Amino acid sequence: MSNKTLYSLLLLLLTVGGLRAQKDLTVAIVSDAAEAENHLFETAIKTEITALLSSQYQLNFTEVYTNGNVARINEALANVYAQNEADVLIAAGMVPSKILADQNNFPIPSIASIQLKSNVPSSSLSANAVSSISNFTYINSPFNIEEGIRILQEICTCNNLALLTEFNLSTIGFEREDFYSEADVSIEWVSLDADLSKVVPQIPREVEGVYILSPLAQYAPEEIQGFFEQINERRLPSFTLVDEPLLELGAYAAYAVSDNLRKIPRRIALNVEQIAEGKDPKDFLVNLETFSHQLVVNMKTVNQIGKYPAWTLLDNALLTNINQPSTKRVLSLKSAIAEGIQNNLGYQIEAKQTQISAKEVGLAKSSYLPQLDVETTGSFLDENTVDNSFGSQGDFNWTAGASFSQLILSEPALANIAIQKLLFESQQQLQNQSELDVIVEVAQRYFSYRQVMSVAELQNENIKAVNQNLRIATDKQKLGYSGASDVYRWQTELDLAKTELYSTNAQLKSTAYQLNETLNRPIGEVFAIEDSGDIDQLVAAMDQVFSVLVQDQAALQQLSDFMAQEALQNLPEIKQVELAIAAQERLLKSNRRSFYLPTISFGAGYNYPLEIVNPGEPPPIPDFEANVNPTWNAVFNVSIPIFAGASRRYQAQQTAVGLYQLQDEQKDLSNLLEVQVRANLELVNASYNNIRLTKSAAEAAEKNTAIIQDLYRSGQVDIITLIDAQNSLLGSQINATNAKYQFMIDYFTLQRSVGYYFLLDTEANRIKFVQRFMSFKN
Repeated sequence: MSNKTLYSLLLLLLTVGGLRAQKDLTVAIVSDAAEAENHLFETAIKTEITALLSSQYQLNFTEVYTNGNVARINEALANVYAQNEADVLIAAGMVPSKILADQNNFPIPSIASIQLKSNVPSSSLSANAVSSISNFTYINSPFNIEEGIRILQEICTCNNLALLTEFNLSTIGFEREDFYSEADVSIEWVSLDADLSKVVPQIPREVEGVYILSPLAQYAPEEIQGFFEQINERRLPSFTLVDEPLLELGAYAAYAVSDNLRKIPRRIALNVEQIAEGKDPKDFLVNLETFSHQLVVNMKTVNQIGKYPAWTLLDNALLTNINQPSTKRVLSLKSAIAEGIQNNLGYQIEAKQTQISAKEVGLAKSSYLPQLDVETTGSFLDENTVDNSFGSQGDFNWTAGASFSQLILSEPALANIAIQKLLFESQQQLQNQSELDVIVEVAQRYFSYRQVMSVAELQNENIKAVNQNLRIATDKQKLGYSGASDVYRWQTELDLAKTELYSTNAQLKSTAYQLNETLNRPIGEVFAIEDSGDIDQLVAAMDQVFSVLVQDQAALQQLSDFMAQEALQNLPEIKQVELAIAAQERLLKSNRRSFYLPTISFGAGYNYPLEIVNPGEPPPIPDFEANVNPTWNAVFNVSIPIFAGASRRYQAQQTAVGLYQLQDEQKDLSNLLEVQVRANLELVNASYNNIRLTKSAAEAAEKNTAIIQDLYRSGQVDIITLIDAQNSLLGSQINATNAKYQFMIDYFTLQRSVGYYFLLDTEANRIKFVQRFMSFKN
């Protein structure tokens, strides 16, 4: 047998022998959780113990879940002690920890996982505190309940609070001092029902704030969400024992204790290791120096109930769900554009001007329609006139009459009708131009608002990251790995980051005012955005188009030529000039016709005497009678122009020069619009490529920051390196966000310069557009 084979057999025998030599270690866990819950805390305890001790011991876990029932907890503890089969007893949760701490003696090593302060001497607040009770240790609570109640008082500016709990305090010996010590606060204790929907109606009407002394782990998420909806409908600020997931389900504020809770299982595992080594728990440290109490405020709920914390309180808080106002007015890109077209004052002015222009056409046509007037006249005459009328008129004369006229031929009238029609079409194009302008203005302001909102969210996430780095520095200082300089520097970075967020939020408000102005809504009216993810969907949709249309510089040049051609066919500015030229040409034709075309009209009149009062005396002529019969007339008029002092010749010349001027303007406008189209396409191409590059830079910065943060936590790099990495990450993320929104703003600007909004058209028309380009390309 070779030496190598002999060595392998020896190693195998040693390994097998070591496995056989493992001792059994039984850990009993008594929890206040329900059997059907997700036992995250208990699972974390077992995971930490297994990771630390599985190589040395054969681990056995027994678990008892009591659903917070005091009698069941007492029974479970008594059974573990009576059976004397467990090597360690762990009370998981506040209620089991409280009941365990009240025991008179501890037959086996026992650990209270979360201990409130009623059973804890004041000396235990020192860093080196121990229980001094044989076989018993505890971990001081990570919950700062008293401070949470004080913060809740500050938020609601009140002293009448409700404390919601699922256990009966009197049966387990909890005292007022376990939760609050302020004498001026009035607490109403309300029990949590198995049906959460029944709890809020039990809260007295005079209560102005609610503290929830429970993680609500035994309830489904939809039940918890409905519970907070009831609380928020009553406009009651709520402070919860834990932050996750209650803040996302609607709670107002909480301390970020999730990190604290994640540290407890590790400390319990270390205690179990020392117990397995034969050490008495009475000498174990009971405080975790790395506990932190960071206030977290859910701004969505703040906006919903309308009770806002003081600025000084927000200065020291982390914010979640920022810029999510509580409002029924929700905007998407398409709804904002539709609202803009309907309400924008500039567009409404042009729409009404189009209506006026349509009436001008009707007025021009009216001159060629028959004119009929009916009238009646009553007149008083003096005596001399009556006498001289020889009986045909009297002191008072009442007559009725009618007149009729019809224009048969008039070149100025015909020209006016034709020109007014062209001006009406031009006004319609001006209205179309206004619509295009409104769409691009709404889109630009909508995306600008979304852009600033996204930057604010990134800055808020950066505040959380800086705050995490501050906690790392604080923990390192407490453990003696670093001095206070890192803590002060991170505090400075945190304050500067909050300053940037305040500035961005002010800019966001300003952008919201501008969007409301474009939509002709009350300037300060609050609105929400429908979906924060639709920008990625729009960019993805455009990426598919660009990947087909713009593969290289040659394809970009072809697309530029095509877009310029499309613009000349679509733009209302071009059509307005064309219509102005047509109107000028018609006016020139009218000027020339005025030298020889006559004006022909026909007219008729009829008068009927209704009444003659006191007619004059007829002359003394035999058989003479005064004529009082009806009268009528008919007129046919032909007017031929001969000479008008050369004014017609000058008018024709003036009109011809104006026509040449419009033709020059048409060429100049075509050139300017083509330049605009090509320049805008270049900007779109640049911003499109920036999306890819800035996204790559942000991903690299994120990976780099994660690596450097781990190195900083272990002391391998200094604070400056991490600050630089963190700032670089924020800058690259902002650049990546700005690139997406700038691309959409540039693309809408390009669409406006072409006169066609590709993104707003139907799928069938978008396909036709791409097909037209492919045909043009080939």
